[in-house]
Amino acid sequence: SLKGDSVPVDYLGIDISKSDFHAHLLQSGSSAKRTFPNSSAGYGQLQRWLSNRKASGVHACMEATGAYWIGLAAYLYDHSACVSVVNPARIKNFARSQMRRTKTDGVDAQIIAQFCQTQTPVLWKPPAKEILEIRAILAYRNQLIAERHRVRQLASTIYEARVVQDRTSSHIAALNDLIDGVDGQLHALIKQTPAIADAVQRLAGIPGVGQLSAAAIFAQLPLDQLRNSKAAAAYAGLCPSDRQSGTSIHGKSRLSKMGNADLRKALYMPAVSVLRTTSSLAQFAARLRSRGKPGKVIVAALMRKILTIAYAVLKSGKPYVEALNA
Repeated sequence: SLKGDSVPVDYLGIDISKSDFHAHLLQSGSSAKRTFPNSSAGYGQLQRWLSNRKASGVHACMEATGAYWIGLAAYLYDHSACVSVVNPARIKNFARSQMRRTKTDGVDAQIIAQFCQTQTPVLWKPPAKEILEIRAILAYRNQLIAERHRVRQLASTIYEARVVQDRTSSHIAALNDLIDGVDGQLHALIKQTPAIADAVQRLAGIPGVGQLSAAAIFAQLPLDQLRNSKAAAAYAGLCPSDRQSGTSIHGKSRLSKMGNADLRKALYMPAVSVLRTTSSLAQFAARLRSRGKPGKVIVAALMRKILTIAYAVLKSGKPYVEALNA
């Protein structure tokens, strides 16, 4: 069995995709590799493989690629392995530092194992079941919204084929029903847990933040892993990335975007919506505009401002106004 309660001595790099994952195991003086299906059966095969190789104190590491990693990471965690889930950019930069020119799934798994062995990445633990459910529902809802937008665009190009117009109208109506049903499921899920309902309600008190955005921000912001609002901004990829070298290179600062893209998406619409309010956030945006800041910069600044407030609201357990004065 895997032994996450001891000091890790064996390092497992995993390169994962939708259908399978490549595993590379580094043990004292030896290494091994194998491919498994990305399914519950494959997870069991991995555990037996590690047991057969007498893997001890396994520290597994994988990239945060889409949602493909979640099942395996949770399985390893439940079976007492130490697990790290890292930003793919860190692995890419590590591979460059090792002067690796070959890129295959097997090589990537080896690189991840070496990264885990030498860099000691932070350990991961799965969010609460309710958080995972909220994330899953919101991800499904986003897919439905994207599909509805695609069908509406298609319908706008059809003028003569009446039959096709009728079908696209029916398709849009069906998508609207699905979205309404998903919204109902999400609200019911949030209400089931009073602590979550209270947190979402407090977040929804921030100007520009609606119930859906509040649920998304709450589900994507790992409060227990972030020591302050600056760490939250870095986690979301909302920190400026400067580009300067010597006296000749003075590039414009840009958002790093090396963080949780889903959290940034959750903050975008509130930042746009707050521009239509008379709140202090809208006044903050007006000051930036008066200083000649472009629209994208203003929206990015609002996203970070809203995230900072959301962090304070959740950390303090107080409503919006009280959190600001805490």
